[in-house]
Amino acid sequence: MSSSRSFLWRLRRPAYVVLVLMVVSLGGLWMALSTIELPPAKRSMETTFVCDINVENNDCDFQNSMAKLSATEARVNVDYEQLPPVLVQAVLSAEDRNFFDHGGIDPAGLTRAVYQSLLGSSKSKQGGSTITQQYVKLTYLTSERTLTRKLKEGVLSVKLEGELDKRDILTRYLNEIYFGRGAYGVEAASRAYFGIGVENLQVHQAAYLASLIRSPESAEATRDPKEATRRRKTVLNGMVSEGYITQAQAEAADAVPWVSSPTDTNGDAQTMTILPRPAEKTDLGQVRYADYGSEYWVSLVRKQLRQRFGPGAETQGLRVYITYDPEMQEDAYKAVTGTLGRADGPSGSLVAVDEKGQVRAMVGGTDFAKKKVNLALGKEGGGSGRQPGSTFKPFALAAFIEDGYSVESAFRSPPTTQFPGVFTEPGKLWSPQNFGKSDLGVLSVEEATWKSSNTVYAGMVNLVTPDRVAEMANRLGVTSELDPQYALVLGTEEVSVLDMASAYSTFADRGKHTPPYVIRRVEDSAGVVLFDAKQDVKSEQVIDEGVADTVNSVLSGVLTKGTGHSASLRVVAAGKTGTTTDSKDAWFAGYTCHLTAAVWMGYEQPKPMKTYRGKEVSGGTVPAEIWRQFMSSATQGDEACQFPDADFGKRILNQRLTGMRSTTTSSLPGAVTSSTAVSAGSGSSTSTSTPKLPASTVAPKPLPSTTVAPPTTSAPATTVAPPPVPTAAPAPTP
Repeated sequence: MSSSRSFLWRLRRPAYVVLVLMVVSLGGLWMALSTIELPPAKRSMETTFVCDINVENNDCDFQNSMAKLSATEARVNVDYEQLPPVLVQAVLSAEDRNFFDHGGIDPAGLTRAVYQSLLGSSKSKQGGSTITQQYVKLTYLTSERTLTRKLKEGVLSVKLEGELDKRDILTRYLNEIYFGRGAYGVEAASRAYFGIGVENLQVHQAAYLASLIRSPESAEATRDPKEATRRRKTVLNGMVSEGYITQAQAEAADAVPWVSSPTDTNGDAQTMTILPRPAEKTDLGQVRYADYGSEYWVSLVRKQLRQRFGPGAETQGLRVYITYDPEMQEDAYKAVTGTLGRADGPSGSLVAVDEKGQVRAMVGGTDFAKKKVNLALGKEGGGSGRQPGSTFKPFALAAFIEDGYSVESAFRSPPTTQFPGVFTEPGKLWSPQNFGKSDLGVLSVEEATWKSSNTVYAGMVNLVTPDRVAEMANRLGVTSELDPQYALVLGTEEVSVLDMASAYSTFADRGKHTPPYVIRRVEDSAGVVLFDAKQDVKSEQVIDEGVADTVNSVLSGVLTKGTGHSASLRVVAAGKTGTTTDSKDAWFAGYTCHLTAAVWMGYEQPKPMKTYRGKEVSGGTVPAEIWRQFMSSATQGDEACQFPDADFGKRILNQRLTGMRSTTTSSLPGAVTSSTAVSAGSGSSTSTSTPKLPASTVAPKPLPSTTVAPPTTSAPATTVAPPPVPTAAPAPTP
């Protein structure tokens, strides 16, 4: 016996002992691991689809969605029945040819992996995992490369095979794995590479997708067509070996070139065989209608989904139906950008709300990639609100009417006015003045609204109190927290464009407020309805119809007889202009019976806008023209309607001044006016305009007893607040 053989002979017993110990140890470890229960699967992220107003309920999908939301991945789950046989065959040929025969693990592959792991060889990275093991690793375990993890993977794979059907495991696997281009699962991959649904895959396409599973980025056909061809051919050869396809079919599939452009180098049309690799994903991914500002919509929708369904809601495979109207949004965007198109000029925003509370158009900005602040949402959009100027006056008007006063009540409208004890700062009385410091004479409340008299409305807020104005604004739909100071009536608090559209829509709907919404319905991936605005968004009658009718009647005169004449339409409409100090903000908010829109213009960092393109900037110029352009298109085809002629208030203040009212009611602020003073005693006790009938027979609220006018050289009539007017408890803010 040779010395070397003698040495080995002496080692046989120690080697046997070591082998037994290894088997016992592995067996004990296996037994210990086998007691482990199958843990809950990690939630699979799935793409959420966002569809515009034209998509019917239960019909939102990959094809018709305007946006596809996800955290870092695109995923659309499919059922086994949707998987074409050619794809199943390609995947089995590439990854696990014995899938339908084994019990979850491949003993030879597992032994090889354990052996390499014990040796510490780099070959341990190759594994030998079955499809079931790969799914277990993706779903239940970490990616660490240790012997314990590998044995645990095998145990859980056997357990999983005992609980799930093979087809179910394969479907889950194909919905989970990453194929490159941000696509998780075969449906998203099929769309990402070929622009078709998974059920339409051909042999060459299925073979390529199967070849990507091991390392998708290294076989990207648009970057390395040679490697992509090699990988695809390997899968095709496997399919031939398994008898799934013929050699001729494999050769035909292998001959398909990689063409990612619709034209060749000569500009001639050619058939694309693979889509170009998309640009790196933006914050929102690819969004349809981005040329018209739709990304601001999608950003808001994502934020609201997270608020309603929790963080990561966009990865829950939701089907989200929103109120985005493509045609109306295009009209709004063109109206704003076509008028305010200068790069160094002011910005603009427009929000339109229909009678159901649906936001149909919202211009929040023009370049989401550079400026994500949504100008339509104020602070909620990441920026700040803006002062609304005289567009706030209708809220004081509504409070005035609700307190029982007639819009035929007369007030003086001097260039400026003051009120005892009302200060802007210690020692400085509040001194509101008319636009251009115009003396507008004696005006009825409706005439004062048409001409946007600041001094008359100062007298009105002194009568109804600032608290009532703030409460009324909030009740109608303004969500901003308002400081109830006297200057509030002139729009000194910051609000959003959406808030103003919402509040004015309450007038249009005769006092019924519906909170504006952009999401009208949400379904989960199985079609279960999680939210439906028809049931979940509640409307509330916040002011009497008669009050709203009177406001509508007055504001319709703004377009026909007042500062808003540039906004007049072919149909009956109502609205109000607004301009802040030094024209830093300019507004027009108005409505028909069916649609309300608010328009704002100004610099994002406020600064004066004295003129723009040769025009003096005020609410009645540029914003009114934008509003008219949009509404002219948006209201085409709407049924004709009228606002009832009404005067809900019963008490006419200062009737002795009615005879002193200006007969030149068409003169506007800033125009040269003649003296409106009339000799004492020449006034009539009745209104000089056609009397209006109250729209409601509801008894008026108790009225103040003081109606005596102060001296004509000071403030508008009734500058001293009368005793408090009893009112019903205010409705809760919507």
